[in-house]
Amino acid sequence: MKYLATSALLLMGMAACAGPGSVSPSGGLMYGVPETPSVVYVAESSQDIGIDAGAMGTMTMTASSEATLGVSFASTADGVQVTTTFQDLTASMSQPMGGSLSASESDIEGDLVFTMDAKGRGTPVTVPETKGSAEQLVAPVSFVYEFFPRLPGGAVNPGDMWTDTIAWETQTSEGEMSTESVLTYTLVGDTVVDGTTLLHITYEGNSDVVGSGATEGMEVMQVFSGATTGMFLWDPARGLMVAGESSQDMEGTVEVPAAGMPPMPMTVTGSGSVRLQGG
Repeated sequence: MKYLATSALLLMGMAACAGPGSVSPSGGLMYGVPETPSVVYVAESSQDIGIDAGAMGTMTMTASSEATLGVSFASTADGVQVTTTFQDLTASMSQPMGGSLSASESDIEGDLVFTMDAKGRGTPVTVPETKGSAEQLVAPVSFVYEFFPRLPGGAVNPGDMWTDTIAWETQTSEGEMSTESVLTYTLVGDTVVDGTTLLHITYEGNSDVVGSGATEGMEVMQVFSGATTGMFLWDPARGLMVAGESSQDMEGTVEVPAAGMPPMPMTVTGSGSVRLQGG
């Protein structure tokens, strides 16, 4: 059975002090081809899922992943073309009714290619094929919409806010999912990390997820929603996100219509981090 959950930029502790700085990137805070057009990111995530099955007790599952991603940027007529290679991947999930699942980079064939406009709104061009358990554990298309945070696309000052909606859906042989998040971002100000002045941006909002799949020939439906919060650090000199963190706290239900049981309460919590390799 596939339990669907949103991906996120994930939790990372960072020794940095945010202040009321005045760094403002030339031409505004927006995406373009960065100073270094080929970089490597490391992303880590963890997730806990709990289902109240009534007399059967509480079923719990845990999932985690760590990925090393080679990312290159190129100019296109539509903005920026991004090519992402899964250089290394370790993903796993425990299941109460069966053995654990795992996947590696060998279970992903091909690169993920997409375009982004100045605000970071992505459009898929080529999506890699997933094999085996990776089809349940990894949704490469999610990186098109959720890996890079949304930017205002123009000049901003400390204290300025902007709101954007992130919506996407995916479908595989294991099931389908749609998700929508409405997030409000705030430019807090400057922060200095290892002698480099970065922009500290926070965000918060709400996410809604609807998923369906099949287990033992029966349809399984999931609906959950809740709060999403996080932050990221942006290097205006290089035009790159250098780190980010996010967390989610969501509630909903799981339903198996053919079983004749009422919907079962479900909780989904997750956190993780992303960082630019080499800083």
